[in-house]
Amino acid sequence: MSENLREAVIQGLAAFPSRPFEGEYRARAAVLMGIAEREAGPSFLLTRRTNTVSTHKGQVSFPGGQCEQADSNLEQTALRETFEELGIRSQSIEIAGRLNDYLAATHSRVTPFAGFINGSPDITPCAEEVARVLWVPLRFFLETEPRIEIWERLGQRVPVHFYAYEDEVIWGLTARMIIDFLEAIGPGISRLV
Repeated sequence: MSENLREAVIQGLAAFPSRPFEGEYRARAAVLMGIAEREAGPSFLLTRRTNTVSTHKGQVSFPGGQCEQADSNLEQTALRETFEELGIRSQSIEIAGRLNDYLAATHSRVTPFAGFINGSPDITPCAEEVARVLWVPLRFFLETEPRIEIWERLGQRVPVHFYAYEDEVIWGLTARMIIDFLEAIGPGISRLV
């Protein structure tokens, strides 16, 4: 991955305007928006969840989950969950920054951390949680207009974005995080991926 892309991500996330979190929530959670250099260029690491997990069955998402008492902070939650779901050790991940918090449909307050996955760590998916591992090029999201539907959610009408990638659909909170990430980095990212 180019040093220019690394710097653009770090600077873009640092300058991304913070917004206050609104809404009642039941739990804190964190996800890792992992980026690695792949054959198709810089790519996000996503998973399709199994149909046996307790929430978001069969959905494409970033690795992550609820904060546990042993976690010293939400960044550690994202790293721990990534290890539990995919076997990637925190030593292979360089956190670049974070986006604002989001309210999930499960009423969890979710904090996304973007990070670079260095080298070629072995990925060992947890069979109970991960049905498929996907590497989706950042370029795909820059070149693809998502389908947008207006849904009633938590008493408000909100746009819900859908990206069709191969035979998967990346939608909802995951799609919103990707859109915000690309906005944070700015239009110059297209020259870097």
